[in-house]
Amino acid sequence: MVEEFLTEIPLGIKPTPSISMYCDCQATITIAKNKSFNGKNQHIRLRYDVVKQLLKNKIISIDYVKSEMNLANPLTKPLGRKILLEISRGIRLVLK
Repeated sequence: MVEEFLTEIPLGIKPTPSISMYCDCQATITIAKNKSFNGKNQHIRLRYDVVKQLLKNKIISIDYVKSEMNLANPLTKPLGRKILLEISRGIRLVLK
């Protein structure tokens, strides 16, 4: 009886949208979305296999963003003051 009752309850599982990842390197996006494999990028094969699987299962999506608008840039490379201030406002970071 309990099993029958549980099967009648609608779970309402909604499909989750994919996580958007933004990248400022078009070559990286092309490699990630490329279905074939060549030996030239064998040293990064494992990392990209994971990314390709996540793209295939629609868990993530990779989109291009201009380097000037990439909010992760202050964390990864030196930037000019003007760009740094603009991006800092974008991530709501207060600089003094």
